[in-house]
Amino acid sequence: MKKSRRTPVLVAVSILLIIISSLIPSDKSAWLGALQTILLGVGLLGCCMAFWRFAKGGKGKS
Repeated sequence: MKKSRRTPVLVAVSILLIIISSLIPSDKSAWLGALQTILLGVGLLGCCMAFWRFAKGGKGKS
C-alpha cells in the first residue's frame, strides 16, 4: 500500500473500531466489557498513530 494511503486507512479503521466498541453491551458480562475496552484502546491508539504520521509527514517537505 502506498504511504499516502496509509494514514486515511488507519484513521478509518480506528474510527470503525471505536464505533464497534460503543455497540457492545458491556453490562451483560465481564468478557464483553474487556472486549469493549480492548477495541476502544486499539482504536484510540490507531488514531494517535495516524495523527503522529500526519504531523511527522509534514516536516521537511519544502
